[in-house]
Amino acid sequence: MGITANKNRIGAFTSSKIYRLMGTDKVAKTYIDEKRFELKLKRSLDVEASTKPMNWGLALEQYVHDNYLDLGYELNSNVTLTHGKYPFWAGSTDNVNKTDEVVCDTKCLQPKKFCKVVDCLTECVKLGNLNLFKEEHKDKYWQLVSNACILRSLGTKISYIEPIIFIPYESELDAIRQFVENNDWEEPWKFRFITESTKEELAYLPDDSEYKNINLFRFKLDESDCIKLESKVIEAGILLTKK
Repeated sequence: MGITANKNRIGAFTSSKIYRLMGTDKVAKTYIDEKRFELKLKRSLDVEASTKPMNWGLALEQYVHDNYLDLGYELNSNVTLTHGKYPFWAGSTDNVNKTDEVVCDTKCLQPKKFCKVVDCLTECVKLGNLNLFKEEHKDKYWQLVSNACILRSLGTKISYIEPIIFIPYESELDAIRQFVENNDWEEPWKFRFITESTKEELAYLPDDSEYKNINLFRFKLDESDCIKLESKVIEAGILLTKK
C-alpha cells in the first residue's frame, strides 16, 4: 500500500512533515489547512510519486537493517503508528532499539545531501548538542523527536534519538543489486533500475573515500523539545477540528 492510501495518515500530522508546525505561523497554518482538506476529502492531498532517489532510499533502508544493525534493532518503516493520546498525530519509525531505548531514522541520501548531513552531525558531536542539526535539517530532527513522542505515548521507553546516514561503497553495489533481485518487494518494478543501472547512475562512495558508508549518531532526547512539539500539536489539533 502506498503512503498516500494509508488511512492512518489522512488528516493527521505526520512525523515526516511535523517540522512545519514548528515553523512560522504561516507555515504551520498552511500545513493545518492541508490536513483539514484531507479530512473533508477523505484521502491524501498528495498523488503517489515514485522517483529513483526515493526508491533507492526505500530499498537501502532494508539493506542497512539487514547488514549493519545488530539484532536489537527492529525495522518498522512500513507501519504507521498513531499517538496514544492524540489521534491526529502519526508517524512511522524506521528502527527502534527497545533495549537501548533509542528511536532511529535511516537516511540513504544522494551524495551532496549525504555530505551535508554527515558533516553537520559530526560537528554536533564535537559541540555536544544538536542545535546545528535542528537549524540546518529541521525536517530530520523533528521527525525523530515526533517518533520518540509517539512511541512513548504507546508505552515504549525512549531516551535517545539516532540518525543513521548511509551511502554504499562502490564495492557493495553488486551485493545491493543481488539484494534487490532476491527481495520479495510488493512493487518490484520500483526497484528494477537498481539492477539495470550503471554504477555512475547510482549514489555510492569510492572505497577510499574519506567518508564512511555507515554513520550512526546517538544523542540524548531533548525533553524540552518533546514538550514544545506536543504543545504545537495540541494547538494544531484544536484548529484542525474547529468548525
